Amino acid sequence: TKSEGKVVGQAAQSFNVTNEENPAFPGYIVGSLFLPPKGIKDAESVGLCAQVFTVVKGQPKSIELAYGDPDMEGHWEPKTAERFLLSVGDNFLVPPGNTYRLENHSKTHDCLLSWTIVRHNPGYDEGTSP
Repeated sequence: TKSEGKVVGQAAQSFNVTNEENPAFPGYIVGSLFLPPKGIKDAESVGLCAQVFTVVKGQPKSIELAYGDPDMEGHWEPKTAERFLLSVGDNFLVPPGNTYRLENHSKTHDCLLSWTIVRHNPGYDEGTSP
């Protein structure tokens, strides 16, 4: 879909760990997301993964999290999304099968979030027991 805004965020990845050898331990990816004033992170599905965020920097109650189940075709449903205004120190989890969107409503303050994606481990799909 077309981007919602002209000011977009920048994501950086610092670790990308796979674990295909032992299905008892999922892989993970760790990184950060920078949102300038009025910046938007367009809606994105986490698929079979779970994603955890922590607000590291930003104006109090100016970072909007919207998340929820996509429709039957997998499209973002902004009208039914749950919404929260976050501050520094807040953290949240986007459970598997959900879509999320972030927006920095501040006109003056940058926002920085750290994130971790806990990967779905396909070894469990095969009935493998740890």
